[in-house]
Amino acid sequence: MEIFLLGPTGAGKSRSAIEVAEQTGAEIVSMDAFQVYRGLDIGTGKSTKAEQNRVRHHMIDLVNPEENFTAADYARRGGEILEDLRKKSVATIWVGGTGLYHRVMTEGLSLAPGTDVGLAGELEEKTLAELVEEISRVDPEWSAKADIKNRRRVVRALAVWRQTGRKLSEWQEKEMVAGPMGRVEAWVLLPDLQILSEVIRERVKTMWQAGWAEEVRGLAAKAGWEGSPGSRAIGYGEVMEFLAGRLTDAEACDKIVTATRAYAKRQLTWFRKIPKIRSIEIDPREPLSKAGVKMLSQALLGRGSAA
Repeated sequence: MEIFLLGPTGAGKSRSAIEVAEQTGAEIVSMDAFQVYRGLDIGTGKSTKAEQNRVRHHMIDLVNPEENFTAADYARRGGEILEDLRKKSVATIWVGGTGLYHRVMTEGLSLAPGTDVGLAGELEEKTLAELVEEISRVDPEWSAKADIKNRRRVVRALAVWRQTGRKLSEWQEKEMVAGPMGRVEAWVLLPDLQILSEVIRERVKTMWQAGWAEEVRGLAAKAGWEGSPGSRAIGYGEVMEFLAGRLTDAEACDKIVTATRAYAKRQLTWFRKIPKIRSIEIDPREPLSKAGVKMLSQALLGRGSAA
């Protein structure tokens, strides 16, 4: 008994999932690439401790910011949670905006080897434009379908090519391990983009007032933060620029809003390509409608499918 609840950042996924979970007795599994990191709370929109006390959450606070956490790591640990909760007959709502995590849990993972640490470091020294130029040249099939503005994914695709001499698109086409949730129903929350932009601006303002700068100051004081995987989460670099005195608070917030809005558009493009995905139009300024809650609850308990 599972469903996926996807949507762009700021659409109200967590709020909606908590409401459905409380009505159905379900638990929540996060599908967010940065909520796995301890200490990244405010800026990632992680559910508060009070919300986590209301509904049990999984796949958050798994590793420290300086540790790598790959899609393969998500597939492994997510698969363990899925198996355990299925054995206990616990319904789960898999919630998030990281489309790659949905893909690995449904379509699966390629058998390409893990990224060599030394090679990853070498690639990280290049600009995104340089990385994109190279991957577009060596693997145009992958580049045409991927989010090439996502630096981590471009680095991964190039690492596969350099390590194996084979394109990632080839690995994905010919050598895959199927995901365990291929038949689980996926829903996406679809907000009006203009309204979502307003919500994102208010959300960033609220995060700033909640102490985002102090959160980042504390993270930056710890060894390993600079250049870490966790530090690449949207907004954290801009907050660091503010703390260094290179941006005002208003300038930092404006840059974060712009980056977040661009990311939300890329998320929507990704989600719309998912086969048979079901959509719910939502006003992100308001809670999910009773009809929406009912539809998701019925999908979870009435038509929830297993792989």
